[in-house]
Amino acid sequence: MITLPSNVIPKLLISPAFLASFFALVLLFRLSAPYCTTIKQRSWVLTTLSSGVMSLCSLPLFWEYARASGDLKNVSTSTLYTDTASRFFQAYLIADVTMGVLYYRSKVNWLTGWVHHTIYVFVVEYAVRMNWSHIFCLCAIMEIPTFVLAVASIDTRMRSDALFAVSFFITRIVLHAVIAVSLVVQRQDVTGGSLGPGVIMACIFPLHAHWFSGSVKSFIKRAKTQRRVSGPKVVNPAPSPDRPGTPTLSSPVSYASSHASRSSILSRRRASLRARWDQLGLWKAGGRLNDVQRRVRAVLPARERVYEYVGWENRRGIVTLTPVTLVLDNDGVDGAD
Repeated sequence: MITLPSNVIPKLLISPAFLASFFALVLLFRLSAPYCTTIKQRSWVLTTLSSGVMSLCSLPLFWEYARASGDLKNVSTSTLYTDTASRFFQAYLIADVTMGVLYYRSKVNWLTGWVHHTIYVFVVEYAVRMNWSHIFCLCAIMEIPTFVLAVASIDTRMRSDALFAVSFFITRIVLHAVIAVSLVVQRQDVTGGSLGPGVIMACIFPLHAHWFSGSVKSFIKRAKTQRRVSGPKVVNPAPSPDRPGTPTLSSPVSYASSHASRSSILSRRRASLRARWDQLGLWKAGGRLNDVQRRVRAVLPARERVYEYVGWENRRGIVTLTPVTLVLDNDGVDGAD
């Protein structure tokens, strides 16, 4: 059964290893921050330091684990060395949250920041109090992909998606699963029969699998985007022998080529519209309409005859009314001449 440790903060405040690690990390952050030009770079400074130190601290225990062919019984038990390394990691977790609130609050994610760091403070404390800090230090080999990612986040020239993916898969997927199974199978010899470490490893594994899946999807998406953006490169033509001083165009697409491409697009559009016009037979309908108009005009009387019949005239394009003279007869009745 897993029992959460109590009085964690008071224990840390009286731990020389924790206090020394905390103030050292804060000092190194303050010295390194001026060289970081973005908030993202500053947010990865402490992670780079912690992952690098923890990866190095795990190497002696991982060497014993590898020499024993994965037998946890032959790995050294907890010592002052493993306890100090564990306290250092706790100091990093609290320092990262503290500096994050002060200097890079927008980069402190709720899940991977507050929740993750708080849970791991208690997990490490649980391992130290149960004399299992050697198991935690052995698992710290999984900080190698974190170190690769952190370095790349500070300096993009060091970025290697393949290295990160391979190291993550080997340590946080394969090795994690193997150690978790070993902690359950060999619990009598390694943890005194307790399933605590095995259960914790099993609970953390889905998070690692989720991160790995998200990383792979992100790499694939980025590769597809770069493939669409990067088109065929246009090599600048060499100057002709008879005109050695003629400058060559440095832009990848010249005005003439762009104009030609626009002309070809317009030509294709006109051809498409013409094909659709022919497909619908609109030109035949237009011809029939013109024929009907001609037949109607031939049947109707001329415009001048219509004007003459109704008493209107059209002279030089101006329509005038024929004057009508009104006279008054003897009976007072209006009459028209």
